[in-house]
Amino acid sequence: MKLIKYYQMRINYIILLASLFLLQSCSKELQLDEVSFDVTADSTSYNLGSKTTFTFSGKPQFINFYSGEIGKRFEFKDRDTASGTPFLRFNSQMNTGTQSNTIKLMITSDLNGLVDSSSIVNTSWTDISNRAVWATNTTTTGSGNINLSDFAALNKPVYIAFKYNAAAGSIQNRWTLTGFSLRNILSDGTSYVIDSVPTVTAAVNYGNATNLPIWVGQRTAGTTSVLDVRATMIVAGATTAAAATSAVEAWFVTGPVNLKSVTPDAGVSIQTISNYVPFTTYTYSKSGTYNPVFVGSNINVNKENSVPRKLTVTIK
Repeated sequence: MKLIKYYQMRINYIILLASLFLLQSCSKELQLDEVSFDVTADSTSYNLGSKTTFTFSGKPQFINFYSGEIGKRFEFKDRDTASGTPFLRFNSQMNTGTQSNTIKLMITSDLNGLVDSSSIVNTSWTDISNRAVWATNTTTTGSGNINLSDFAALNKPVYIAFKYNAAAGSIQNRWTLTGFSLRNILSDGTSYVIDSVPTVTAAVNYGNATNLPIWVGQRTAGTTSVLDVRATMIVAGATTAAAATSAVEAWFVTGPVNLKSVTPDAGVSIQTISNYVPFTTYTYSKSGTYNPVFVGSNINVNKENSVPRKLTVTIK
């Protein structure tokens, strides 16, 4: 019995020491080695279509590669806004009715997030309907590129709306809108779908509440909504003169959107902690001078040490 108690005490003592060791280890930040890393290219000039070869020295846990091409530039990896030309486009059809000027394209920077029926109809809006080409019948008509640069210069989020306004006493128009797309085009030719996570609100000021605008189908898939709607918006009033006993005003509002929004440039993973590579090759698709950047990193739960290595290559 004494021997059993002795061994039990020993076991308890060992468990206590192990617990103290773990507590002490947890109280200290894990050590992380500095990054020892460099990159060389086998040449500074290549013919178009030939492979560039980049050789690594040192052994970082991770290596990410930015080729220097548009969309893959290290200096723009954290950029989410840039001055360009924001263009809005959509298609329209007018299916019924002969009333004129029943739909308008509106924009404002004054909603300040208060997107409800009262704020929508009482906010100061700018009518930009004359910037768009509109359908006059059932033929699908493209709006053309609607330049919103003057509103981007405000440096404030904007809300975009379609305002439907039909009079009483005659058949009220039915409008179908499709292909709604808002993009920021930069001077280098890159085109970015403006990412906004938009609030989409419909509201009626007066008239028949059943004439609210509706979207048919789904917006673009994914966890992050973007203002690039490929579904269909339909707004309509009374289909007979007898039924058009009152005027109808309805709104479809989307926003807020930053008209200078762009998607950050991205690199690709070349090496992970479980996949060591001594070199990599890459083939550029266009002639030009590029600044490829390789980022070597060591990472643990507490911190990250990273070192970028920049080269210059010319593709002839």
